[in-house]
Amino acid sequence: MSKIHDAVGDLRRLPGVKGVAVVTSDGLVAATSLEEGLSADVVAGLSSYLMMTTNKSLAEGGLGGCARLSLHATHGKAILVDLTDSYLVVMFDQFADPMSAHKEIDEAAQRIRRASRLS
Repeated sequence: MSKIHDAVGDLRRLPGVKGVAVVTSDGLVAATSLEEGLSADVVAGLSSYLMMTTNKSLAEGGLGGCARLSLHATHGKAILVDLTDSYLVVMFDQFADPMSAHKEIDEAAQRIRRASRLS
């Protein structure tokens, strides 16, 4: 298993995590570990669209790029992290506390960035 898949798998084992994905900026799936019922293609497409439109809006406002995006919805939560040429997406159930996983998410993002540079 690659280092990227290892990082994804480690995050997936955290309490309350429903799925983890690494997706490219154009919406392709690089690596996933998703709960049954979650579509990798849908996660990739929506995540890349959200980050693209967020970055565009921030740039138009002169605020720079988005490094991390947190979403809170009725039936779940998500953290999206910019990895430069891709995004790390971590999805949680509605009862989870994503703040408690920030350290692990940051560490996984660093591992994925390092592994991407070595590939």
